[in-house]
Amino acid sequence: MRRGPATTALAALAISLTACGSAQTPPGGVAATGGLQAKPADLSGMNNYFIANNEQMGWFVTDAEGLPLYRYDKDVPKPSKSNCEGECAKAWKPVLADKTPMATGVDPISMGVLTRPDGTKQLTIQGYPQYTFAEDKVAGDMKGQGKGGVWWVTAPNGAKITGGKAQNNTGKSSSTPSTSPSSGTAQTPQSAPPPAAPGY
Repeated sequence: MRRGPATTALAALAISLTACGSAQTPPGGVAATGGLQAKPADLSGMNNYFIANNEQMGWFVTDAEGLPLYRYDKDVPKPSKSNCEGECAKAWKPVLADKTPMATGVDPISMGVLTRPDGTKQLTIQGYPQYTFAEDKVAGDMKGQGKGGVWWVTAPNGAKITGGKAQNNTGKSSSTPSTSPSSGTAQTPQSAPPPAAPGY
């Protein structure tokens, strides 16, 4: 019978200690285990771009939906000028840069913004205006690669990628993807593993 009060006292103490040590959910977040919780970065004020890799093309720049960015041989890099307007701009959509451009894997110094004649802002990389192709619908599509011999997927250093077989080309593809000769980037055989992502 003497054990009854002692057991009750210990149970009350255990409940009290549990209440004191319980985690509380911080304002605006979920309780983190073992440390403070960091809020995710607010990227709503930026236009975000990324880099991707495949065996045919190597590393290339994409928009937030995974569609590749292209550059046009008839554009001018210094000063930046787009020569794709009217019907051309319907098929080759200018990559908008109405917010601060940010691209993981692309040197931020190489990115700029061009004001088009209609007042819209367009992303440039190494001075070249950037576009997406209307026929590219899902990540991995590259139907504009080599189109007309003047449209090329953009490498992270801003160079045009002239190697690789486009999805809509019937001609033979190069066996070794490469960037333009002026880029100074070494060619990588298809059989080799993908190179490490360029870091900036």
